[in-house]
Amino acid sequence: MAFSYGAQQCAATKDDMTDAYELGSEMAREQLSAEDRHLLENIGDDAVIVVPGTYDHIHQVLTSLKIPFKTVHQEELLTYALRPADQTVYVNCANSFPAAVARRLRKFVDDGGQLITTDWALKNVLEVAFGEFVRHNGRMTGDEVVGIQVNDPTNPIVAGFLPAAKHVDPQWWLESSSYPIEIVDAQRVRVLIKSNELRQKYNSYAVLITFDCGKGNVIHMISHFYLQRSETRGERHKMSSEQFAMDMNASEGIKAKAKKMSHLNYAQAQSSATSSAFIYNQLAERMKKKSSNN
Repeated sequence: MAFSYGAQQCAATKDDMTDAYELGSEMAREQLSAEDRHLLENIGDDAVIVVPGTYDHIHQVLTSLKIPFKTVHQEELLTYALRPADQTVYVNCANSFPAAVARRLRKFVDDGGQLITTDWALKNVLEVAFGEFVRHNGRMTGDEVVGIQVNDPTNPIVAGFLPAAKHVDPQWWLESSSYPIEIVDAQRVRVLIKSNELRQKYNSYAVLITFDCGKGNVIHMISHFYLQRSETRGERHKMSSEQFAMDMNASEGIKAKAKKMSHLNYAQAQSSATSSAFIYNQLAERMKKKSSNN
């Protein structure tokens, strides 16, 4: 998830991000209930479908979280046998997407599936097939960071943001040319995470949104899942990953692991833990819904 922090910017190396997601996923997993951990440990091999894109890399995050998934390319979705009753489809940000496939995903959602999209999929998937809900507002962001706020603390899929923001506000990295979200149907679209700073700059406060459609659900976020750099906006963000583990009241084992990963800073640990928690919580909620419908 595209979180980033402040004034000092650096590209995150592959090894750094592998370590950050290893630490963040363990931290997020131990915050889960026993029920949610059990559900995630028994998730099916193809309960998660990943559609590759041009810029985002959700498959790398899922691999770090040890979540099994199946890769299905855009053109394959026209004929692939999707299961709306229990599958979640992640569509990575891409510079193009077939309209016919977008409409197939609409049917998938109408029939009970869950669709999660990032950034440019707003225009080439959601605006095409779910245009009565959301669309691109016509502007493009710069390569920058904005502060974020949890808009709906009662929604379980953003529960991981609350403890992580206790000591310092999370930030959200907007990649160059990210698409701000225009909400068409304010009655049905729920904003889970907002940014007052984003509103001031681009006339759009929505960072992470969701809406029900037919029997299913859609989640969309501006920018990307995979953290490709980190920034340290404030003094706390410059602190160690061990300090973040302490702030999160992590177990002694997690604190010890964070201490060994002295090359990671607070910002990287906060980012990876929060994005890990989002994915874990989203999938657990999806599996609970499936169980309740059986």
